[in-house]
Amino acid sequence: MKSNQKLLYKARTQGIIKFMLGIYLLTFSVGTITFYLREELTQQNFRFFTKTSLLYLIFCFLLYWAIKSQKLILKEDHLILTIFGWNRYKISIYEIEKCEFGKLNGEIVIHITLNKKIKCAFPYYPFQKAWEEISYTIKEKNKSIQIHL
Repeated sequence: MKSNQKLLYKARTQGIIKFMLGIYLLTFSVGTITFYLREELTQQNFRFFTKTSLLYLIFCFLLYWAIKSQKLILKEDHLILTIFGWNRYKISIYEIEKCEFGKLNGEIVIHITLNKKIKCAFPYYPFQKAWEEISYTIKEKNKSIQIHL
């Protein structure tokens, strides 16, 4: 990496929208069939069900936007995670002690332990392909890092 150069890694989100829409269609279909089988499928019930199911779509859109807005920025001496354009973590590469897989609420994350024994959890899946390059670059800069990926 050259001086003042920064590498930008964007979150990959290919399957997220398809998965969320699939769940929505399944839930909407089962709900409609349940109303029909219970003979409660009136126009008013269906309209209410449709309006409340739109809340799910809004939530999915916000979640997708949050994932899509994540960026990992690798500068000369810092690793930065941004979400919605705000810095969540800004870590000096020279303070990193260990980089390893971990779990947080059942989700696989990358735990980065700093010299001060502070652990930071970085998302793994949206940046799955980028972590190999990031870990190689970090190891190049700071030879004392223990990387277990």
